[in-house]
Amino acid sequence: MPPIPGTQADTQPRLVTVTEVARLLAVSDETVRKWIAREIIPYIVLPHATDAKRNEYRIPLQGLLTCLSGNYDLSRDLNAIHEAAQDVDVLTDAPPRVR
Repeated sequence: MPPIPGTQADTQPRLVTVTEVARLLAVSDETVRKWIAREIIPYIVLPHATDAKRNEYRIPLQGLLTCLSGNYDLSRDLNAIHEAAQDVDVLTDAPPRVR
């Protein structure tokens, strides 16, 4: 279900997984993890057990889009896709618009 405008879900940052970032940018999970290790993209580390073999990360979508460079506005297209899907009620768990 899309967030209701003005509610907490609409105002919280959209956090995405390493795999979601990899799919969005057509790269491997390992590439995203290397970017995190080099602090090229913003991230947060989720709490985990001290014996965990790998950290779990979440990437703020807006922060990711902000750090991308080039002449293509990916955030504009993501918003357009989100709005079009809302118009036809396709998305059942849509992320908030990127600002």
